[in-house]
Amino acid sequence: MRQIFFAIISILLISACGQTNSGPVTAIEISDTVVIKKDTVPTVYHRTNLDSIEATNNASVIASGNKVTKAYVSRQDSSIHLTANIRLDHRIFGYANPDIKSERLLLFSVFTNDVEKNPFGCKLGSYYDTGGMQNIKLKYLETAGNFIKAVAIDSSNNFTTLYFEKKWIVFE
Repeated sequence: MRQIFFAIISILLISACGQTNSGPVTAIEISDTVVIKKDTVPTVYHRTNLDSIEATNNASVIASGNKVTKAYVSRQDSSIHLTANIRLDHRIFGYANPDIKSERLLLFSVFTNDVEKNPFGCKLGSYYDTGGMQNIKLKYLETAGNFIKAVAIDSSNNFTTLYFEKKWIVFE
C-alpha cells in the first residue's frame, strides 16, 4: 500500500512540475513607443520629439501653478503685450478657433525648444514675448467664453483672427 501511495504522489509531482503556463506572455519594454491594446488588436503610437517637448513643457507650466507670466491687454488701445520673465513660465498658444484642439497659429513661450525654429509650425510664428514680433501687432477684440478673440495685424495690414485662453490674459 505504501508503495502504491508513494508511486501516485511521485507521478503527480513529476507531472505538476513539468507544466508551464500556456497563456500569452506579455513583454513590457520602456521606450518612446506606447502600445495601446483595444480588445485583441494592439495599436502602436510612436512618440515623437515634438510630443516630448509638448509633455515636458506643459508639465513645467502646470507645476508653476499661478506663478506664470501672463499677457496684458491695454485698456487704452486694446493692444496685447507680453514681456518674458526667465524666472516665470509661460506657454500661450493663439488658436484659429476658440478650441484648444484647433490649429495653433501663434505661440509665446519661455522655453527655447518651443521657440527656436518654430517646431510646432505656427503660421504666425513662435516667440518668447511680443517684443520679438517685429512686424505683427496684436489687438483684443472681445471675450468668447473661456477665450479672448484677438486679431494679429502684420506690416501689410493683413488681419488674422486668433483666440487665446482667457486664463493667460490680464486686462490693465
